[in-house]
Amino acid sequence: MPTQEHDVSAELFRWSPMLAAELLTEMGVPLAEVRQARDVSESFTDLKTKEYTADAAIVLETTRGRTGVVVEVQRKRAEDKRWTWPLYLATLRNRQRCPTVLLVIAPDPAVAQWCGIRIDTGHPGHTLTPLVLGPEHVPLMKDGSQIAADPAMGVLSALFHGTGEHQANVLRSAFDGANKLAETDEEHAHRYYEYVQAVLPEAARKTLEIMMQTESPYYDSFLARAAVKGEAKGLALAVIRNLENRGIGVSQEERERVLGCTDTARLDAWLERSLTVQTAAEIFGRDDE
Repeated sequence: MPTQEHDVSAELFRWSPMLAAELLTEMGVPLAEVRQARDVSESFTDLKTKEYTADAAIVLETTRGRTGVVVEVQRKRAEDKRWTWPLYLATLRNRQRCPTVLLVIAPDPAVAQWCGIRIDTGHPGHTLTPLVLGPEHVPLMKDGSQIAADPAMGVLSALFHGTGEHQANVLRSAFDGANKLAETDEEHAHRYYEYVQAVLPEAARKTLEIMMQTESPYYDSFLARAAVKGEAKGLALAVIRNLENRGIGVSQEERERVLGCTDTARLDAWLERSLTVQTAAEIFGRDDE
């Protein structure tokens, strides 16, 4: 079952698709100049028999064409991945008509070593060696200004360097980064703080919380936003639960739209409609288009 750390690590690439290009460059993968990056569907299911879904999928628009990136967050060994990873690459390559690479995020060194084992597909000369991100590929961000300029990379810095000898630096830079972001963009600041809290170990998480509570002038606004987000999540889950309890199918796209909504007034309206509509699409109504 996905964990908060797993989900946040994948969500980073939807928040900041250009992060995929930054990491591939750090890993020595040759890329032409990247002009744009966008996330695309991570579902690789063509038939209705079984669903195959990666954690994230990104398309990089470079000066030499497109490059697809399949992102997988791996916290433990899973033999099934030896079969599904080549499938993800082949499907994205076919769908986008461009070269594709597999980028695996595995913070645990033992798991990372397993992820990097070459996969023999059976076809002569065709093997797949996953690109596994390690701490050596992620810069240790010691300055809040760096994090404010690239918060998604800042979260990865906390994930890979938030334990051991660098923990104190990570916590101080996380504190400074959250506050610098809050000076100009509270929404991004809150998302960064939420994500970095999710990837830090428990003791470090509590230390950062105390630092924010005692030293940050923005702490109250962070708490208020967290409360609103918690209320919105509860309403969104209630909408989906009502539909499913009534035997109404909810597509992946509809589910993501509901769960991604943070407008509590709109969610209240959807919740009321979920008790009477005949299809999930009807809950949105014309006022939501």
